[in-house]
Amino acid sequence: MPTAVVIGAGPGLGLAMARRLVRAGYRVALLSRQPGRHLDALRAAEGPDVDAAAFAADVRDPAALDRALDEVVRELGAIDFVYYGPSPHGVGEAQAPLDQVTGADVEAALTLVGPAADVVAKVLPGMRERGRGAFLFTSAVSAVVPIPALGAMTVPAAAARTYAVTLNAALAPDGIYAGVLLVGGLIEGSDIHTAMASAGGADPAYLLDPEQVADAGLRLTRRRKAPEALVMPGRSGWGLTLLLIARLLRVPKPRLGARKTRTAGQAEKAGRAA
Repeated sequence: MPTAVVIGAGPGLGLAMARRLVRAGYRVALLSRQPGRHLDALRAAEGPDVDAAAFAADVRDPAALDRALDEVVRELGAIDFVYYGPSPHGVGEAQAPLDQVTGADVEAALTLVGPAADVVAKVLPGMRERGRGAFLFTSAVSAVVPIPALGAMTVPAAAARTYAVTLNAALAPDGIYAGVLLVGGLIEGSDIHTAMASAGGADPAYLLDPEQVADAGLRLTRRRKAPEALVMPGRSGWGLTLLLIARLLRVPKPRLGARKTRTAGQAEKAGRAA
């Protein structure tokens, strides 16, 4: 049985990804700062005998992350699949516009990008020995379309996306895949959604079902036809996603085009035309 590790095992997409991996036949390791509650939720959803374990680690602590990955291998076996999706710094909070951010703001926003490379460096040698494996990262729609109102948060989104798609090009000759989900909505059930809902600021029309997003991620890694996929609310177009971001951050509504965008390639084209 292959082993998957879910890094950033929160109650939204992280838990949904863990559930999807269990159903796909993986042993699952959950890595987060509060691993116990997520393992309990996974067992409640998939049964008490689910083949999974939880490990405590803050990805911003390199030594703790390294130890946790070693523990995963000792307890569950060699890692064949990595999902990397910890919540970025300051997500869900109002951001200063990009023309007002400082170098310190950008540095703080980038704290989760470096650890992604640490994870790859740790896990990749074993994957290369076996000639198989996959990495799946998450980023945001601002990685492909300019959204100045997101401020410093646009920098790690773009960095994560570029890292993932370039990594895929580097690893493809070895039979190893790397891909990224560009999330264009609010993940239902996530900590951010819960906080916003309690404040009355989460419009259900713009929510993303975490199970469907997890399915999209697994399809991406199985088909290996593209290194990225743009995931958006099913009944909304590109303009509605931009409107969602504006409402979440309480910034002026952006000018919306009539064209609907569904793929990352189309999104890039729209960004270049803007």
